[in-house]
Amino acid sequence: MKNRITLQSKGLTIGVDLGDTHSVVCVLGEEGEVTKRMKIATSETAFQKLFGSLPTSRVVLEAGTHSPWVSRQLKSQGHEVLVANARRVRLIYENPNKSERSASARRETQH
Repeated sequence: MKNRITLQSKGLTIGVDLGDTHSVVCVLGEEGEVTKRMKIATSETAFQKLFGSLPTSRVVLEAGTHSPWVSRQLKSQGHEVLVANARRVRLIYENPNKSERSASARRETQH
């Protein structure tokens, strides 16, 4: 299970990289594998539409300008929301290439 995220509970875990105009949503399966990646508008309407159609999930956001309103909205829809401070998340802040796509490419070349 190298390079896999271990999840504590069943169900979806969703990571959201919040941007000013668009956000990237990454859905993980039960073993930590990426099952879906999509780009949505960073707006209340877009978040309501997407997350309102999903079962109750664990959603992880990076702390930032939009994380307060997004976390409140997702919690009101019944989701478990975790807001991570990137400076405290060692795997993120120590990585000189913070891009998930570049990390995925490195992992694929290691296999």
